[in-house]
Amino acid sequence: MSSPERIYRGSVQALSLVMVGLGVAILILTLAGGGGPLSLGTLLGIAFVAVGGGRLWLVSRMKR
Repeated sequence: MSSPERIYRGSVQALSLVMVGLGVAILILTLAGGGGPLSLGTLLGIAFVAVGGGRLWLVSRMKR
């Protein structure tokens, strides 16, 4: 794998992990603050975890 491809893959993985981490933090703060299952924080947290996880899954399936 050439260097630009490695840099791209690494940056996608890093950003995806940051998104998953932010999603988990949003969920924890929302639930600790008394937010319900349909509160904005819960929905945003789930969305961040889903998008970050999806990106990680897609980058793992990329041709090497």
